[in-house]
Amino acid sequence: MGKILFQLTPEIIDMIIFGMENQSDDYYVDIKTGDVISETQAEEEYKDEYIESYIISVPDWLPADGFQLMESFVESLHNPIYKETLRKVLTAGRGAFRNFKNIVKENESLTQQWYLHKEKIMRSRVIEWYNLNSEILKYNEIDENTDETENLILSDFIFNTDCSKWKKLINVKSNESIHESLGEKEADIAEYLISKNNSFLALPGNIDVSVCAETLDGEFAGSIKGGIIKIGDNKEIIALANVIWVEKKFRGMGLARHLIDNFSQNAILLKAERVIFELPGKGFSLNSTLESRGAATYITTMAVKTENM
Repeated sequence: MGKILFQLTPEIIDMIIFGMENQSDDYYVDIKTGDVISETQAEEEYKDEYIESYIISVPDWLPADGFQLMESFVESLHNPIYKETLRKVLTAGRGAFRNFKNIVKENESLTQQWYLHKEKIMRSRVIEWYNLNSEILKYNEIDENTDETENLILSDFIFNTDCSKWKKLINVKSNESIHESLGEKEADIAEYLISKNNSFLALPGNIDVSVCAETLDGEFAGSIKGGIIKIGDNKEIIALANVIWVEKKFRGMGLARHLIDNFSQNAILLKAERVIFELPGKGFSLNSTLESRGAATYITTMAVKTENM
């Protein structure tokens, strides 16, 4: 098994992207540790020999790259009104960046789509940069993990945080999901979990937060249901996802993964400091998906029939 440049974790990718966008200083990466450091920090804390051997610049990100990113986002939109409005903003010249961002902020769903698109493009740039340096320095490359299925999901489905029109259906499908995950023999446990989830959302101060997926024709495709809660003396904001449902004809396409990512991104926008996934049974086998995003197991829920005790 060959060696890698450094472990390119989601946290390191985020730091590299921060360095790319930050115009106040130049940023570099220590290829031995993956640490992202400013030019000032490098000059103050590292010897010249170490800098020459192990410090490389983060990927270039110029204003032209930012403009191309906005253009590609506009072309990816399916909403004709926002697509045309943003297209005019980008061709207007002066103030294009500011006006673009102001319009995007007006719509929560559009904001979410923008952040997901931006993350995808910039993550791809980081991985391309990583693999180029790996080749130059004779280290193993990593797989960018993009394929036709991922592109199909992003182009053929719309993810919304405003799920008011699907509220009743999401409740029905969420209950169905729990029963399906546990099986007919565990109907009592399923009903307990349904009651527990409903009680959670009914607590004062808790906010119902869901993400729904639909086709371009407006057909319901799936949802992830949860809420926002403030805990502790400091009122730390926690997001909780407790049910994921994907319509049977859309399963096997990776839709559940995108629901997770959209829910997490929305949690970030709502200032949540942590996202907890309390998912029943083994319905979608999402452990590896969550673990690849940095999740860890903290609670194990088990049930036993009293006749077996």
